[in-house]
Amino acid sequence: MNINTNFTYFGELSALLAAIFWSIAVIIFKSASNEVSPFLITALKNTIASFCFLVFFLLFDIPLWYDDFQQIDYFKILISGVLGMGLADVLFIYALSQIGANRIALINCFEPVVIYILSSIFLGTILNIGQLIGFLVVIISLLIMTYEKDTNELDKYIKRKGILLQISAVILSSIGIVMIKPVLLKINNDINIQLWLTFFRLLPGMITAWIVLLFQKKKIRLSQPFLQLNFIIKILFSSILGTFIALSFWIIGYANIEHPPVASILGQTSVIFIILLSWFFLKEKITKQRIVAMLFALSGLILTIYS
Repeated sequence: MNINTNFTYFGELSALLAAIFWSIAVIIFKSASNEVSPFLITALKNTIASFCFLVFFLLFDIPLWYDDFQQIDYFKILISGVLGMGLADVLFIYALSQIGANRIALINCFEPVVIYILSSIFLGTILNIGQLIGFLVVIISLLIMTYEKDTNELDKYIKRKGILLQISAVILSSIGIVMIKPVLLKINNDINIQLWLTFFRLLPGMITAWIVLLFQKKKIRLSQPFLQLNFIIKILFSSILGTFIALSFWIIGYANIEHPPVASILGQTSVIFIILLSWFFLKEKITKQRIVAMLFALSGLILTIYS
């Protein structure tokens, strides 16, 4: 499969498309989590997406194995998958079921901060003062959302627990992203290998998600709604749209953007789509505090990008 990846802003366009597709998938994941255990959703979505990649590779004659990497590269990809596609996804879906889509979207704006710190430590990435100010503005948006007075809508303990779980998911995901950046730099001109890496990274995430599910005490009861037609449609559509298509665009965008934090920042534009879609489809409230938090988050993102 030959695709021209050399045109201007190819990486940025891919990251933006990933944000749009992922936003739609998040809304469906949230709806499904009201019916079925988030642990089952995570395991199923990773399994369905893995199957989609396998079929896609067979249809377009993409090799199922590449042996051009060093052993340390394969190790990084595997660990990145366990952290980002396994543990982080389990925490994300669970937090989503607890505190809702729009809060999750706002917390995810914290990801560029984590990626920046990790990139500075491990990759030597240096950003300017304007970008640093942008990160601080994003952090302010997170604080506004955290201290919103919404006890009539959500129990304080559940909210704090959900926020901490999602922050943990962001940290794990960021570690996984930064870990594979040196590997992605080796393949930034070959979209086939980028897609293969996405698939190879997803496999340990799928296995990790199933292991987590198997350790749940009530796993049989948690799996009972699996055969409901409504749930099957939701999990199929969201897995293909989010974990297969959006994840592919995300990895491709990340591989073709020089600075990892910029790729993450473009991905966080999903906050706009998620907040609006969750209000329209899930009837989640858009409060004044969340609007202010969103404006701060977007201002921080724009400041970072245009600095």
